[in-house]
Amino acid sequence: LIGTCKNMCPDEELLRREREGDIQLLEITDPGGLHPEHWTLRDTAVKRFRRSAADFKLDIPELVRPPEVLERVCGYLEEWVMERDRQGPDYRFAQQPSIVPPPLDVYQFIWDRTRMIRKDFILQNYIGNGGKCDARAVRCHERIARWHAMCEHQLSHIPDFVQHQSQQNIAELGQTMKTLNLYYDDALGRSTLEVASEEKLDHNQGCSSDIVMGKSPIDFDGSALSNDTDGDDVSKRLIGKHGMKSPTRGTAEPEMRGLYILLTMNNEGGMEVLKYSGRLCVQRPDVFYSRPVQLALSVFQSKKEHNYARFFKILRSPATPYLYACIMFKYVEHMRKDALMIMSKTYGAKHKTTGEPFFDSYPLENLVELLCYENEEEAREACLHYGITVQDDQVLWRHSKFCEPHDPVKNTIIQLKPRKMIRTIECKLRVGNDGFVTRLSVCRGAVSGEGATLSKSGDLQSPSLLTAPITSDADRKMAKDAAEQARQEAVEMEKARQKQKAENLLAEKERFEQMEKEKLKAKQLEAERKRKAMLEEKHRAEEERIKRERQ
Repeated sequence: LIGTCKNMCPDEELLRREREGDIQLLEITDPGGLHPEHWTLRDTAVKRFRRSAADFKLDIPELVRPPEVLERVCGYLEEWVMERDRQGPDYRFAQQPSIVPPPLDVYQFIWDRTRMIRKDFILQNYIGNGGKCDARAVRCHERIARWHAMCEHQLSHIPDFVQHQSQQNIAELGQTMKTLNLYYDDALGRSTLEVASEEKLDHNQGCSSDIVMGKSPIDFDGSALSNDTDGDDVSKRLIGKHGMKSPTRGTAEPEMRGLYILLTMNNEGGMEVLKYSGRLCVQRPDVFYSRPVQLALSVFQSKKEHNYARFFKILRSPATPYLYACIMFKYVEHMRKDALMIMSKTYGAKHKTTGEPFFDSYPLENLVELLCYENEEEAREACLHYGITVQDDQVLWRHSKFCEPHDPVKNTIIQLKPRKMIRTIECKLRVGNDGFVTRLSVCRGAVSGEGATLSKSGDLQSPSLLTAPITSDADRKMAKDAAEQARQEAVEMEKARQKQKAENLLAEKERFEQMEKEKLKAKQLEAERKRKAMLEEKHRAEEERIKRERQ
């Protein structure tokens, strides 16, 4: 299937939605105001996500947008929609509770439209091996992946997002990353292949502008964002006019591979990361030894070893890219809990002979710095949540016993979600002296970090701070040895998992048999009780009969 729709929204869908009153507020035009005077709904409406049904088919060329149009849709969402919740009042929301577009409305709109972008690629068989693959598909999916990763932390101050949307956001990010892996693993190496468009477009890689259109956005805390064509962040972007000159055509395989490792650290007890990195080491050693992948593996190792000090050191390091920190935010609650549990056992330990505790108290400000809390108030709240005593500005381990609070009704553990980490994570959005960058810049790779892309030859475009690319036979041998070790660890973990599974099944079988025995015994006891009751009743009746006869 080759899509032939040249608009962001097919005419058939646009007419149907107009007829049904299904034009969303963020799609309504404002000629001469928010939008140029000549704009119509054709310039603002974007194709909605829809599944195939018996009465509706998606695989019709006139309803499917080709890759160059899908790139243009990504650019439009970044330039005209993505910052609407931070650009002040919008008259289109005048009848709503707030005249400023709610962040979740903007999120839901982009979430829906990017799902359909990915769907249109699938409909045109962009699946890597056995199908199509080129740099346009890779760039679109990378931009979508960056947006999902960014939202995971940027919207964490909104309770509704944390409770209802975060899990959905991670699921969509996971699907996007799996598709990117298919593209990167393409046997013909087409992930960096640029395909000439049939029509000459007036934009670079779907980008019509280098800045957010409309008012310059202001962050939720009131700080102004950099929105200048001459800003320092523009020259650092991977996508746009600079991406056209890049040997990798604006794609960033090392960045995305590392992001996938961070995203799947909990899968199969960490075994998925071991398998993935082992295969990457053998098949793509240049990517395996890139800075982003090595950084992600360092995070994985620190989490696996419960090394909370190293985990948070990496998190607050200026060398850790913003998007990596956003995904690490997923694990902050778990690592803080591990840290407090370990510290309560270690610092609260008593001397064998004297009975005096080691490190009787610990400064609260040190805990704030160690575990990257926003302030002492958040650290104090966490200590109280886990039953750790805090007096004035000191944590008292002698009077503390770590425990997790349970919901008395549901009998589940009450979680303590971390606050938005402005001091540790959001500060990474500052590029140069121009202030914090916009979401547009994030999606186009301005804060992707050093070593995010590969050169044409496969070497790192930027020198790694952790390790150098493979250039000798010794390095290749080391890569193979590391891959074999990862494979052995994966095999051992699989054996341990199977053994544990068998033990669990055996224990479950024994528990079930014990329950059946107890039920049978209970039935026998109940039957015996009823039999005795019947005998007693019969005996009383017989005694009454004899008594009446004597009378």
